[in-house]
Amino acid sequence: MNTAYAVSATDSANQVASGTASELAKLIELVITKIPLWIAAVIVIMLSFVAAKIARKIVENKLAEKGIEEEHEELQILGGRLVYSGVVTLGFTMGLKIAGIDLTTILAAVAFGIGFALRDLIMNFLAGIMILVGRQIGIGDFINVGGTKGKVTEIQSRVTILQSFDGTKVIVPNADLFKKQVESYTSNPFRKITIAVGVDYRNKLENVIKVCMSTTKHTKGILAKPKPAVVVDSFGDNAINIKIKAWVDSKSGWVKIKSELVTNIKNSFDQYGITIPWPITTLAYDKDSTINETEFIEPEAPETAPAPVAQVAAPIPAPEAVTVDNPVAQPAEADEQPLKPLGEK
Repeated sequence: MNTAYAVSATDSANQVASGTASELAKLIELVITKIPLWIAAVIVIMLSFVAAKIARKIVENKLAEKGIEEEHEELQILGGRLVYSGVVTLGFTMGLKIAGIDLTTILAAVAFGIGFALRDLIMNFLAGIMILVGRQIGIGDFINVGGTKGKVTEIQSRVTILQSFDGTKVIVPNADLFKKQVESYTSNPFRKITIAVGVDYRNKLENVIKVCMSTTKHTKGILAKPKPAVVVDSFGDNAINIKIKAWVDSKSGWVKIKSELVTNIKNSFDQYGITIPWPITTLAYDKDSTINETEFIEPEAPETAPAPVAQVAAPIPAPEAVTVDNPVAQPAEADEQPLKPLGEK
């Protein structure tokens, strides 16, 4: 019985080994058969990226020949990006089919990734498309998003690149342009600049207004329409406040124009004798009043007064006789009679 059991175990082991070898042979045959297909799939996918770049360049050049680049650069970028994405997607699909991979499984995995890991990525991508289509923000615009100011230099599929005044490169996710409030300083073709200055009360306001208006009109970059304006704003502590308002082209370097206008106003004031007063503080002091030192010293506790000492009053001395030159006899008043000793009548 033991011999039969041993033979049965040996047969089972042989069957398992034979089955394993058979499966391994099939796997090797499958790999050998599929390797050329996988290599072909990789080559197709790599070529799709190259073809996508070429197709995007062709589309952008065609749109540039039609003048779209000058007027609507965003449409040129969007057209090239759509062609690039389409060619790459087509290449991936062809590569997967050549490799014999079921697309249903791939699509399910992609959908799962979109729902979790790629949520922010897809949101930024869709936001970038909406920015390019809506054209509310374009390349060259100066914007403020979430307290970050800068000039839009590039709109990518996921982020927008800004360049601040000091040359710093700022990367803003496209989704933030939809979630946060965005201020565009160049959406309007005109931009108003305002300069406040104080003049001395002794200057004539008519002359001040004429000088400011003439200087503003002759400053390079100031637009004739809308017309500039000079208004008397308010009375200050030591000056009358004037405001100069002018319009410039939004994309013509308004910061530099404003600096030139301030410089010209100062030079014109010096030329025509218009004074910009210094802040003056007047201190009033009453010289007749005295400062009582006891007001600043903490009063001490009162001490016990000593017992009074009896004193003897000193005798009152008799009035001295006063000699007057050329006296005039006048009757003595009753109250003015000279004192007499008590024993004399």
